[in-house]
This record gives sequence, structure tokens and C-alpha cells, in this order.
Amino acid sequence: MERLVPALKDHFDSLQDRLRCFYELQMQVEGWFKGELLFVLRTVHIAPFDREARLERGRVGLTVTLDGATHYVELKHWHIGRQGDAVYSPRFYLLDKHVGIVRDLEKLARVPRTSPKWLLVLMTKNPGPEAWQEGLSAFHHKFGEWKLTARTAPETFPSSYFLGLLSCNLT
Repeated sequence: MERLVPALKDHFDSLQDRLRCFYELQMQVEGWFKGELLFVLRTVHIAPFDREARLERGRVGLTVTLDGATHYVELKHWHIGRQGDAVYSPRFYLLDKHVGIVRDLEKLARVPRTSPKWLLVLMTKNPGPEAWQEGLSAFHHKFGEWKLTARTAPETFPSSYFLGLLSCNLT
């Protein structure tokens, strides 16, 4: 998955107007994000891939076959900043059991242990390195059974967005 990040970044860098619009309108558009991601996969000739891949119970957002391995990917779009009367940060999304990532991780826990598991999070706007690391640290403190390893860093993305790629492992 990490080798896809440059192509994803190039694509989303060209969509600054949309990303700023989503931030200003305080909205999350996960379906749009998935559509753009599928477009990039097709453009860079990544095959096979499958959207809404079936698991024993439920579906995972995307599977991608790279180097002979099937990678399972859950996709999220997070609005960072004020939305209505609340302020949202990576910490909020990483810790909240209802709208955060816990349900996604529970789905990924049903994937075969040997298969790579990922979360790919589009954040509008870039939270910055301190907020990102603080959220990951709080997550690990609260949910010790999962280990998330950041494979991208906010410093390498523009202020309008961040693509947080996290590898997921059960401990």
C-alpha cells in the first residue's frame, strides 16, 4: 500500500479546490473519496482490486492485490476542525467507539492474520504532526489490543488535506 501513496498524493494534490470546499462546508464525503481512490487504482493499472469485499460477517471497503498478497483496506474521511458546535481532531476519531475506527478494526480482525490490513484516512484539513501523533498515542493507550503504525506523515501533505495510511496489527 505504501507504494501507492505517491500516486494518491499526486491525484489529491490536483483536487485542492474540492478538499477546501469540503472543509469549508464542514462535510465528510467518504463515497467521493472511495470513487477517487478507485479511479487512481485503475489509472496506475493496479489489478486486481475489489470494492466492498465480502468477509465472513460484513464487508471491508477495499481489497488490493499487490506483490501476490491481498491487502484489506478500510477507508475513512474525517473532517478536521469545527463542525457545527463541535471541534473534531484525530484524537476524537481514533477514540470514539461509535463514529471512529473501532468498528473498522473489528472487521479487519476477521481477516486472515497473514493478510496485510490497513486504514486509509482522508482528512480535510491537515491536522499537523502534533495532533496526529497525540491521537495515535491516545488510541494505543485506550485500545492496547490493536497496534496502528503510521506509514505517512502530515508534514509531507499540504494544509488542505492529509492521507493517513495506517497499518493495523493485532497484538
